[in-house]
Amino acid sequence: MQRMAGFAVLALLSTLIAPAVAGASHQGAAGPPRDFAVGGGFTGAQRSPSGAQQVGFAAFGGPTTFVDPLTPVFGGDPVTGHFRAGGEFLDPQGGNNELIEFQQEGPVTCLVVEGNKARLVYPLKQAKPEANEANEVLIFLEDNGNPENGRPTDMIGFALLADETPTDDPPSEQDSGCVAPLESPVMSTLSRGNITIHEAP
Repeated sequence: MQRMAGFAVLALLSTLIAPAVAGASHQGAAGPPRDFAVGGGFTGAQRSPSGAQQVGFAAFGGPTTFVDPLTPVFGGDPVTGHFRAGGEFLDPQGGNNELIEFQQEGPVTCLVVEGNKARLVYPLKQAKPEANEANEVLIFLEDNGNPENGRPTDMIGFALLADETPTDDPPSEQDSGCVAPLESPVMSTLSRGNITIHEAP
């Protein structure tokens, strides 16, 4: 119950932050001097074959940069923020189309903004199933403006990776995953919610 209350608070915070910064340009011609990605919403639908997921997040700072992909050198403002997700997903190992419930959250350790797109990483510090706590999540975000006719147009995708620095915690923890030249996975349009991305000058 406490975790769900915390999730509701984070989702509400993201909802309150997003309209306040919605006027900021993606390219940084105006607005705050730091990159950010904030928002929240839902993908899928309850009792659908693939399940439903809810996300809420706020990430500020960066950009995380590198000189050589093989030897990352991080720069920019320290990244701060938090990501929380929960819901259900189709068991990839099961043959009975079983839906598995999940809850997971962690601090944002990496943020890269490019126009209306952003990538961020959060290592899982609390997760259900607990086995997921050995992983981190690479998130892909796309801000396509405010919902049209009540329907959102923003998109989100993710990839589950092994936590490359499992013994570190922020602010020392750094992740090269979101600056590597990885292709985005399949992206899903939010069924409800909004994402706001800002690229600082």
